[in-house]
Amino acid sequence: MVTIANAIYDSVFKYLMQDTKAASVLLGALLGTKIVDLKMKNNEYAVKVKNRLDVLRIDFSATILDNNGEKKLITIELQNAYLKSEVMRFRKYLAEQYKDKNNFVEKDGRKVPIPIVTIYILGHPCCDKEVPVIYGNPEFYDPEHQKLGDLSNSDFINGLIHNLIIVQVPYLKLNAKNKVEKYLDFLNQLHKIDKTKKNAHLLRVDDENIDEDYNLIVRRLEQACADEEVRKTMEVEDELNEDIESWNATELKLREQLQEKDSQLQEKDSQLQEKDSQLQEKDSQLQQQSARIAKSIQKMYSLGVNIEEIATDFDVDVEFVKGIVKTE
Repeated sequence: MVTIANAIYDSVFKYLMQDTKAASVLLGALLGTKIVDLKMKNNEYAVKVKNRLDVLRIDFSATILDNNGEKKLITIELQNAYLKSEVMRFRKYLAEQYKDKNNFVEKDGRKVPIPIVTIYILGHPCCDKEVPVIYGNPEFYDPEHQKLGDLSNSDFINGLIHNLIIVQVPYLKLNAKNKVEKYLDFLNQLHKIDKTKKNAHLLRVDDENIDEDYNLIVRRLEQACADEEVRKTMEVEDELNEDIESWNATELKLREQLQEKDSQLQEKDSQLQEKDSQLQEKDSQLQQQSARIAKSIQKMYSLGVNIEEIATDFDVDVEFVKGIVKTE
């Protein structure tokens, strides 16, 4: 057994992926192919949301061997997110890849797009399928739903689609059976040394029954434990996470209070609407009653009853009666 740094921390994951050999092993396992050459296209960058770090992004340019054993250039968009993030943010990042002029190569005197593969390593479930790794590859079929097979040789189609890989870290299991999940074992939080969750910096993993390639990942993360800058940054990330949890709790409380007030306002609005309806009904009744009184006054006046007597009978002012009978 060996102690390694926990790669759920951005600082540790960054440290791992900066090692080309270890990064090639991990990405090659996820892609299911051999990576001949791997280059980080630009320095990693974390996206700030509400004054906190939310998503770590690293872009790679990779030369791989396709199913025919031929070299193929692809762009890998890798995102490491352990907080729940809105899907619109990921769509925005993907859009940036599609419009990036560096994601094109010259072919027969024209620019053609480089295929894009997106890899999302999530610290939370993204769907109701409790599987550690999900692959999404576009399929093509005709109007009768007959599959058309592989169309990857079409530059036009390659420029409009991409393959998708999602890692759901909470569903990683101990004693993984397949190569992909075995190579992701360094992310399995069941290996945490501190089970109280007070300190998630270190994991304890098996380094005896692993192959030479995966050993590169384990040794790199073992080195991260001794890196002072990595350790300090993990502590900063812990502080950020505490701030985030505090913010989320405060935000949730405020939302509940706002919802309660909104409910109260809606109830008051409903009461006001009901009162308004009642007033309108009473007003209508008063108008009907006034019309009946006016008609009665006019009838009495037409029968010769003088205005003063009519006013006395209806307990109204003489001027009111005069207004109805139009008599001065």
